[in-house]
Amino acid sequence: MIIRIAYLMLGAVALISTWFSLGQPGVFDQAGLLLFRNDSLNLIGPHWLPVIVRDITALGSNWVLLYIMVSLSAILWFSQQRLEATKILMMTVGGVVLSMGLKYVFERPRPDLVPHLIEVYSPSFPSGHASMSMICFLGMAVVLSHGWAFARARRIFILIAIVSAVLVGVSRIMLGVHWPTDVIAGWAIGALWVLYINQYGSRFESMSQAKTRI
Repeated sequence: MIIRIAYLMLGAVALISTWFSLGQPGVFDQAGLLLFRNDSLNLIGPHWLPVIVRDITALGSNWVLLYIMVSLSAILWFSQQRLEATKILMMTVGGVVLSMGLKYVFERPRPDLVPHLIEVYSPSFPSGHASMSMICFLGMAVVLSHGWAFARARRIFILIAIVSAVLVGVSRIMLGVHWPTDVIAGWAIGALWVLYINQYGSRFESMSQAKTRI
């Protein structure tokens, strides 16, 4: 029941964000982008803040996440945790294909309301950094903490993963390269993909165990 509710809520968020992305940026998108800017459209805060924001956003880079997750998958595979390794790999590679594919389906232009603090070249919707950070951070937490004896530690691990993905997504808005709905859709799509792959893998594991008992 909880999983179904999560699917419905995340699906609704993704659909609503997609709907708003189809037209001209509305009040929500514009207000969200300007939230972090002063009257001169510069980032609010000390002069070194953009450096920190760029460092945070780098955590959601496709190449960084691919390297980390493929390496983790290899470690799990050679540790005889092959189902976990397969889940991690499917989440990661599938996530890249999903997020990049959707970008070129919708082809939403990047925001032009504020100056960009980094160079970007791909379409705006959905945010690849938001979706991939949610997929990789949350996916890693869910898979690695499965079966832990201490439920509180597992919840903390998952919470840290979600907070990390949120920080990456917010950094994209602060840098001026994504509308808020791009980022929200990215988070929702990423979480949905993790839920789907994890649930599919769990079903496969149950079926394999049933066949083994027979």
